[in-house]
Amino acid sequence: MPLVMILDDRVTNRNIFAKLAASISDDVRVETHGDPASALAAIGAPLPDLVITDYKMPGMNGAEFVRHFRQIPGCEDVPVIAITVYEERSFRLAALEAGATDFLLSPVDHAEFLTRARNLLQMRRQALIIKGRAHDLERELQDSERSRQQLLRDSKERLAQVIDTVPACVSAFDRDGACIFLNSRAAARFDVDAHGAIGQRADALLGDEMGARSLSLDQMVFRSGVALPTFEEESAGQEGGEPEYWLTTKSPLRDGDGMIAAVLTSSLDITDRKKAERHLVHLAHHDALTGLPNRTFLQDRLRREIARARRGDRIFALLMLDIDRFKTVNDALGHHAGDALLCAVGERLGTHIRKKDVLARLGGDEFALLLSGIRNPQDALDRAEQILGALKQPFTIAGEDIVVGASIGVVLHPNDGDDAEDMLKKVDIAMYRAKAEGRNLYRAFDPAMMSSARGEITLEAELRRALANQEFELFYQPQIDLRTNRIVGAEALIRWRHPTRGLVRPLDFLPFAEETGLIIPINEWVIAQACSEARGWCAHGLPPLRVAVNLSPVQFRNRNMVALVDDILARTGLDPKRLELELTETILMHDADAVTIELRELRKRGVSVSIDDFGTGYSSLAYVKKFPVDRIKIDQSFVRNLTSDPNDAAIVRAIVNLGHSLGIDVIAEGVDSADQVEMLRAEGCEEAQGFLFAKPLPVEEFLALVQADAAVARSA
Repeated sequence: MPLVMILDDRVTNRNIFAKLAASISDDVRVETHGDPASALAAIGAPLPDLVITDYKMPGMNGAEFVRHFRQIPGCEDVPVIAITVYEERSFRLAALEAGATDFLLSPVDHAEFLTRARNLLQMRRQALIIKGRAHDLERELQDSERSRQQLLRDSKERLAQVIDTVPACVSAFDRDGACIFLNSRAAARFDVDAHGAIGQRADALLGDEMGARSLSLDQMVFRSGVALPTFEEESAGQEGGEPEYWLTTKSPLRDGDGMIAAVLTSSLDITDRKKAERHLVHLAHHDALTGLPNRTFLQDRLRREIARARRGDRIFALLMLDIDRFKTVNDALGHHAGDALLCAVGERLGTHIRKKDVLARLGGDEFALLLSGIRNPQDALDRAEQILGALKQPFTIAGEDIVVGASIGVVLHPNDGDDAEDMLKKVDIAMYRAKAEGRNLYRAFDPAMMSSARGEITLEAELRRALANQEFELFYQPQIDLRTNRIVGAEALIRWRHPTRGLVRPLDFLPFAEETGLIIPINEWVIAQACSEARGWCAHGLPPLRVAVNLSPVQFRNRNMVALVDDILARTGLDPKRLELELTETILMHDADAVTIELRELRKRGVSVSIDDFGTGYSSLAYVKKFPVDRIKIDQSFVRNLTSDPNDAAIVRAIVNLGHSLGIDVIAEGVDSADQVEMLRAEGCEEAQGFLFAKPLPVEEFLALVQADAAVARSA
């Protein structure tokens, strides 16, 4: 029954490793310790068959523990696995020098843990079998009446038969370096005859280099009288193939008088395990979609490049680029097309790098390019210009030609930072500046950008405070029935009354709220506040006006809108028929089937739905028939030049006719003149809103306007 000892000062790790070790086989016993000293004191009979120890522990580190452990009789060749983090190469070397057999990287991959532990327990089991058989043979030799030479000859034959059954390469060489025996696996490995190899030197059998190394290690065992800790070795593959890897042990083989007669070498083939390890390392440092290096790989290379630059007068550049309009492709063509576009972008960028440069995908639609050893800063800017030019050429994705651009940030070492994290932060800021200034361009980092970034951090904090302190308020812009000239509804528009800056325009904070996700709680407040205030208008003797609220695409994608609206209507008591939700075409086109289901549920409750900014999105006019909507809203960009531009007039006419053919009302926004009203009436447009009627008003002024309108209606 094999015994596995777990040593780790953290209880969570001990429990995890213990469960993993116990799952190797049903007969495995597990013993855990949290303190190295107590673990050493507990070692007795039976001895552990495998020790797994953390490197960093209070009082005694992993290397010191291994050194003490090896001094305990019988523990000389017990396999020991040390656990270290990936970057701690010096710790791994210290553990190996102290006598550790193998190591694992933290955080530990469970499959790798089981594979290594199982292999080492198998090696331990084989070593014990061999020792046991050798011990039995020695006892038989002592009890036999045959001569010493005959006994030795018989023992060799019997030992060879035993070792032939072991699934490892086993060999033994005497003090003169002559072969005593090879098992069948070892003979096959070295392509020699097992019987013909007896008496030949190691260098003749194994080759000069491997033979000399093996003999040197054998002499260490002869001198010390103890087994060498298990170690890994590499050898050339058969017929010039890939190299092979072996887990090897060397132990003294004693005769009947207790003298070391030979050194027993056993090697287990771990080539497949090493391939798996390399594959895991590759996965940890490369992007699964594009196969490019990932952020971890880039950070490592960036640190090395910084260290190299400090040793000489070198400069290098880091470029970060974000694909412009990538989300549009994802939304319109689907994620498969988006993935194909990312791969195509990676391939095209790869044609613009040198062998010593690094192209990495950082995640999403962000890529980075590390340019080593450039001559001057202009080289980096020229390369950014080349990349922009390369990306302007169309990509053929899902049968369609797609043109994208990129926003590129550029930083230089040592001008813009002397550590990896600082450079990555600054290049990210420069990239977002390029995106903010219009996209499809590059911007080199400037220290002034830091203050802008800090301003965004401040803005986010202020918006959170504004939500908590109720600094937002709603203005209302009336919506007019063009057939009666009466107010029939209002669009609720948010305003921010900042404690020091006064009234802040929506354009100054809503786009940022969209980027950060704060638009979700802000929009929820708008819906709840609009419903609550509209519910109170009846107390002022006003007619049952409709209140329209704009929905953000971010909010619609991240919340169950039906549940949210149900909750708000229940809390405020507003009649669902008085609530209208305004959606953009972008919302409708994202997962159209799911959106249609939600809209139908909302309309069942009596909530009306309108399409805002109609005609400016990505859908054709015919798409509106797919969605259950009550109203389409003509964007003000078409209304603005309605009376002077025949094209805009034709678009307005088409939208109105489309609405009428589908039984949907049409409302025009941005109406500023009586001439526009007359043309809209002539086309049959039902409703309008704009500065001609009223600008967005605080709730008190809006209520006064509606009361006056109602009075006019009563007197008519």
